[in-house]
Order: sequence, then C-alpha cells, then structure tokens
Amino acid sequence: MSQKYLSRRTVLRRGAILSTVIGLGAVTMTGQAAAMNKAELIEAMASESGLSKADAKRTLDAFTHATTRALAKGDSAVLVGFGSFSISKRSARTGRNPSSRNGPEDDSPVTFDPCPEFAAALDLNPGKGDEASATCRLADVVIDAEYIAGTAGRSDERISEDDAKRALEAFINVTTKALKKGDRLSVGGSEDENEGFGTFSISKRSARTGRNPQTGKEIQIAAKNVVKFKTGAELSKAVN
Repeated sequence: MSQKYLSRRTVLRRGAILSTVIGLGAVTMTGQAAAMNKAELIEAMASESGLSKADAKRTLDAFTHATTRALAKGDSAVLVGFGSFSISKRSARTGRNPSSRNGPEDDSPVTFDPCPEFAAALDLNPGKGDEASATCRLADVVIDAEYIAGTAGRSDERISEDDAKRALEAFINVTTKALKKGDRLSVGGSEDENEGFGTFSISKRSARTGRNPQTGKEIQIAAKNVVKFKTGAELSKAVN
C-alpha cells in the first residue's frame, strides 16, 4: 500500500505521527515499534499453520481464557514452550502514572516469565536457568495442545490435538518473529492494544549496580533485553 493512501487509523496504530495529510498528501512517521493487533495475529497464525482463521481464533481464545481464569483464582498458568503468567506480588507504595503528572503508577498486576526455549528463540539470556524452567514446569494450570483440544470452542467446534499443536506453534513463531523485529504484539482488542488480554514487547534494562543477596556485596548487573508483558484492561479487571 502506498504511504500516501494509508488510513488515519493505520497511521495512528503504526507509530507516532510527525505530520499527516490524509488523502493525496504525504504521511511522515517516526520509527516507533509497530503493533500487531489480535485480528492480525489470528491471520498470521492461520497463514503460518495452514489452519482456518476460525481455528486459530479458537486456539488463541482458549489460551487467553484459561490463563485469565487461573489468574483470577490466584493460580499461575503456563503455555508450554512459551511462558508462565502469575499474579505480581508487589508491596503497596505511592507512584506516578508515566503518562500523566497525577494518579497511580501504571503497574501491571500480572508477571510474565518466558520459558527457556522461548527466551532462546528471542536470543535473550534466560538468566535464571533452572529457576525459569521450574517456573514453567510447576505452574498450576498447564496449557498445551491436549488442553486446547478439549476446551477450544463449543463441543461441536472442537479442533483436533494435532491442529491445536500447529496453532500453538504458529502463535509462538509469530510472536517470536514480531518481537525480534522490535514490534509489539497485542493479544487484545481488534484495534485497541490496551483492551483484552495484554501486549508483549521487548524492553531494554539498563546496566545497574545491585547486591549479591547472599553476601550483600555490590555487583554490576549487565544491560539486557527482556520480554515485557503489559496487562490489558479485561485481564486487569479479572485479577483485581
């Protein structure tokens, strides 16, 4: 699609705008990360797996619904080969919303920890090694192809375990490709990435000085990239 014919909605979603003249005018955008929304994710999953968009959607919805139900009960959930979700345990404190001067800090109530194989696919340092593996193995709810095949859609719409496996692998592959390009990936509303389940992105943590918890001595912690999960409005409402 030619730049000058991009819709205003597309431009707004793809990045911050320096100047826009809709129609025959030029469109200038910054290099901010693009955001793949839920509809685009489903389409990409279908293309990657060779399944229908309906089956891709059933698989994605089964994963997000199962995770939301688990977190709402205070349990943890893991999508095998991808990562685990748990309720963040943070002490009460006063903060600031980064998008405004007033109000509480925008703090995600859900923690996402990538499984080692997903971290490796993203060329990230898994960091916690065996601890990361244990987090994924010991979750209260384990979501895999067998689980999806038994829960996706109504009983007359269920997909096979083989198709569920293909759909889940496609979800992980599409997510990996998007994040490696520096894009955000929204598992939320069709247009608004702040709605629905949540948004994945890569965040860079700066080098800093920390302390060895066993000796108390200062240590230098190297800069690294990590997977960031921003909780969507529906998931936040379910767990709060």
